[in-house]
Amino acid sequence: MMKQTQSKQPRKQRKSHFKADYHLRNRKMTALLSHSLREKYGIKRLPIHKDDKVIVYKNVSKDEEIKGKVIRVIPQRFSIHVEGHSKEKADGTIVSFPVHPSNIVITALNLRDKKRREIIKRRSGKEITEEELTEGIFDDEEELEEELEADDALESEDLLDEEFEEIELDEPEEELKEESEVEQEEESS
Repeated sequence: MMKQTQSKQPRKQRKSHFKADYHLRNRKMTALLSHSLREKYGIKRLPIHKDDKVIVYKNVSKDEEIKGKVIRVIPQRFSIHVEGHSKEKADGTIVSFPVHPSNIVITALNLRDKKRREIIKRRSGKEITEEELTEGIFDDEEELEEELEADDALESEDLLDEEFEEIELDEPEEELKEESEVEQEEESS
């Protein structure tokens, strides 16, 4: 177990930061809440969870502001991957770009986790009502329905493309069969 250092020496501070235990890393993986959430729950910051909606303030130009859902949280690297915060590699593949939790503000919470609701209750003394829980759920369901509709449209287009591809593939196979038959006849004669 690595103890958090009280030293002023930078090398020891870095060592304690990068070799911190998992429970200490989770404590450092917190982000500020937006002003509306601060007023609503009476808490300044919370640990980041998957499916929270966030705004990335740094690692972007001043004109740009990236809003999106948290796709992945990696405490081992102190990084968070946000939907829409990505870059293109040299070979053309698009990769999500990690962000440090200090550069993020949480705008909407994922309250499906029971322990998270207990944290809010313990810190603020406010209980989360069923309405607040269902608000988040219905938002997610509407988004899921939109995504499913878009996926269905893409699948139907893909099926049409596959039908055309099958027709195109059948013709060269017939030509190959004809060529092989001609070669066999030439060999037999």
